[in-house]
Amino acid sequence: MEKYILSQMSDKNFSKAVAAIYIQTAYNHDQYPGYLKWFYTVNLPRIFKGKGDIIFYLDGLEVVSLSTLKNSDEKKICTLLINEDYRKKGYSKQILEDSFEYLGTETPLITIPTKRLDEFSKIIDAYHWKETDRTDEYYSEEVIFNAPKVLKK
Repeated sequence: MEKYILSQMSDKNFSKAVAAIYIQTAYNHDQYPGYLKWFYTVNLPRIFKGKGDIIFYLDGLEVVSLSTLKNSDEKKICTLLINEDYRKKGYSKQILEDSFEYLGTETPLITIPTKRLDEFSKIIDAYHWKETDRTDEYYSEEVIFNAPKVLKK
């Protein structure tokens, strides 16, 4: 198992890694129909600007886990993925700890669709993430964790 950080990859391997990461995360189209556009026009430019990164682990050519991160005014985990074949083996803790180190916090902003809360319940409990709001801004209801308190107008 080897750890990689997208911004630190050589040009030759960068495009291969981007393609593999996109393919692995394409399931996001179900939740966010604009995912393709977001991935290439928001997420990747953020990496070039030094305002985010993607940390991932490979087992040979297989993506084991990955975390897409935003590190600006917002400390956010945008995508957290553990390959189904590698779940329940401690890889979520490993990728989360790397994400926390990169973001400088153990309580990053993260949104989780309500239909997937059970999948994330052990992580939510283990790291004491606090539900701060809910939104239906996208195509299903999502729970927002660890958002800073904002006064509502």
